[in-house]
Amino acid sequence: MASAFAPAPSDAVVQRVFHEIETELGFGMVPNIFKSLAGNPAALAAHWAMFKHTILDGELPRIVKEMVGVVVSSVNRSEYAKNVLLHSLGVQGVSEAVLAVLAAGGIASADLPRATQVMLDFAQRAAQDRFALGSTDFEALEEAGFTAAEQLEIVGTIDLFQAVNSYTDLMRVPVDSL
Repeated sequence: MASAFAPAPSDAVVQRVFHEIETELGFGMVPNIFKSLAGNPAALAAHWAMFKHTILDGELPRIVKEMVGVVVSSVNRSEYAKNVLLHSLGVQGVSEAVLAVLAAGGIASADLPRATQVMLDFAQRAAQDRFALGSTDFEALEEAGFTAAEQLEIVGTIDLFQAVNSYTDLMRVPVDSL
C-alpha cells in the first residue's frame, strides 16, 4: 500500500486536480484521501468533483455539511474523515464545546441552532440504519426549515461520507498531519 501515497505522478490531470484541491479547500495542501488516488487520475478527478460539488457548492454552508460528515464518520467508527473534518471545523471557527460534542459522537449542543441539531439527528439515524428512516424524518427536516433542495444536499452529504468512510477505511488512508 505504500505506493498509494507516493508523490503524485506527473500526469496533467493529477496536477490540475491537486492544484484545485489546494486552492479551493482553503488549506493549501492535498489531503491524503486525494493523494491516495493519484495513481488513477480519472478516479481522482471523479472523487474530487463529487466532494467539491457536495461540500463546497449548494445552499447549505460547508460547516454544517462537515458536521454531517463528522456524525456519519462517528457512527461508522471511521477515524480519517472524523479527525480531518474536526480539524477543518476548528479552523473555520466552530467552538470547542461543539467540537467536543461532535468528537464524542454526539449531536446535542446548546451552541448549535435547533435546525442544525435536527439535521445532525437525521444524519446520525441515516448512518445507523437508512432503512429505518421514513416520511416523518423528512417532515422533521421540513419543519426545521430545510427546503427540498437542502434536504437533497443533506442526503448527498450523508452519501458522500458513507463512501469516504468506506474508501479510507478499506485503503487504510492515514489521517493527515494537521
